[in-house]
Amino acid sequence: ETTASSKKNQSNHLKVDKDKATDDVEKIREFIDSMQELILEGCEDDLISISQRRDFAALKDDCDNTKRDELFREAVREQVEIEVYVPLRSTISKHLVYAWLNDDVEMKHKTKALSKKPQSFFRIHPEHRSPSEWKSVSTILKEGVGRSTLPCVKLRAIVDAAKEITKLDSEERSYVPEESFFDGKVVTKTKALGADDFLPIFIFCFVRADIERPSALCALLQTMCDPALLNGETGYYLASFYAAMTHIHELDLSEANDDFSIFMDTLVS
Repeated sequence: ETTASSKKNQSNHLKVDKDKATDDVEKIREFIDSMQELILEGCEDDLISISQRRDFAALKDDCDNTKRDELFREAVREQVEIEVYVPLRSTISKHLVYAWLNDDVEMKHKTKALSKKPQSFFRIHPEHRSPSEWKSVSTILKEGVGRSTLPCVKLRAIVDAAKEITKLDSEERSYVPEESFFDGKVVTKTKALGADDFLPIFIFCFVRADIERPSALCALLQTMCDPALLNGETGYYLASFYAAMTHIHELDLSEANDDFSIFMDTLVS
């Protein structure tokens, strides 16, 4: 009874730590959001003038200025994070790493156990198993997400990794999709890579990437993500990143060693 009570107190204490860490990071994000909007609004004319130079000829077909505005937002966000987030990075990291320490110790154990498992273990459809074992995708996750500094750069890397899955699947199976499944209908010469095919592949790549402290990292990215991006492509793939981490975290290795169906149960629950 004493042990159970101690564990409950520890769990409550960790939840408080997580909530406090998240609240602190949210305040920083809100400040960054405000700075970003002030710069975009105050410098709009200057940014538009710059975009009309010959150096930005690629924007000439951007009739509704969507790409231009996305570029403005991305550039300003990155600069504001350099000025605000980087000086605070060490303090933020300490808070998040401590709050999610137990989760990440468990994640490290599970990803290590899963790292040598073949694609079939993850129930990746035979038609979508990669001869290269998705190495380019795992590299993007490891380098771009795990080792870059700015949250906005890490988020772009998650999107790049997700798109690399579609691209690599296309190249290795000798067909070219007109669009990714996120964008809409995919026309191919064979079975298209759908959302149900994507997640097992993404989980496999997540494991192979061996990202340090993924729980703390995911908490950082979910909190620091530009709110304007949460309902679009970035938000979708960030949710996939979180889903991959959650499925691994909830996996019972003792059962999964014999039958991986328990892992797949978490995918559909």
